[in-house]
Amino acid sequence: MKAIQQLSRRQAIGGRYILTDVDDTLSYQGQLLPGTLDALYALRDAGITVVPITGACAGWCDALVRLLPVQTLIGEGGAFRFQLEGMQLSTEFWLPDVERQERRLQLEAAVKAALTRVPRARLAADQPLRLTDFAIDIGQAVELSLEEIEQLCEVLDAFEVNYSTSSIHLNVWAGDHNKWRAAERYFTDVRGLQAEQISEQVLCIGDSANDEPMFRALPLSVGVANIEHSRHWLKTLPTFKTEAEGGLGFVEMARHLLALRSQEASVA
Repeated sequence: MKAIQQLSRRQAIGGRYILTDVDDTLSYQGQLLPGTLDALYALRDAGITVVPITGACAGWCDALVRLLPVQTLIGEGGAFRFQLEGMQLSTEFWLPDVERQERRLQLEAAVKAALTRVPRARLAADQPLRLTDFAIDIGQAVELSLEEIEQLCEVLDAFEVNYSTSSIHLNVWAGDHNKWRAAERYFTDVRGLQAEQISEQVLCIGDSANDEPMFRALPLSVGVANIEHSRHWLKTLPTFKTEAEGGLGFVEMARHLLALRSQEASVA
């Protein structure tokens, strides 16, 4: 991974969108710092559209899209997209309602078996606020060992369900979506971008395994410094990395990006 300072002026000028993970990418030690919020407003004022894309629950996503300077948010690992127009919030799900309901029994059985296998494992505290998936707590209220997480994954593999780790949860879902597929649908269907435009105009930033599909797809990919904690799960690393962790790393990326764009504007 290259230092974020190696991201070029040409790449900065071409960027129009930022896909950002939330937990431990926008947040730092569980909180949204003032500087990170300032960076989000500065990016918006510079004409850059920020789209949070997270494994977080629908309840948390509803709050985020209303509180942050964003209009679009993709939640529960790509299972839905919230779009805010004024005070009106619309939701587009990846799977049709009937299929989501039919697959839920399979997910419940898989998660129940996984929790039985690992006695210390438990559902995430936000599970009642989820619309589409199950989240097992691996690093929030309880810190599971790598061996325990691998045991959970073995059980989930036997049930042939999808799963991925974030910095705090092991998310389990049905359907062929992930963060990148949901983002790609948004950029093509809503923004009308072609593949080449997406690769030139979209930057992603994250810290864990559920961000890897974005790292694979986008040349403008950034990991905050704490991505090092997820190396065990990653086959594809982002192109760039910040020196700082979490929301501080997001600020580092944003400042570099905006500084390069400001230089271009002063030359013009």
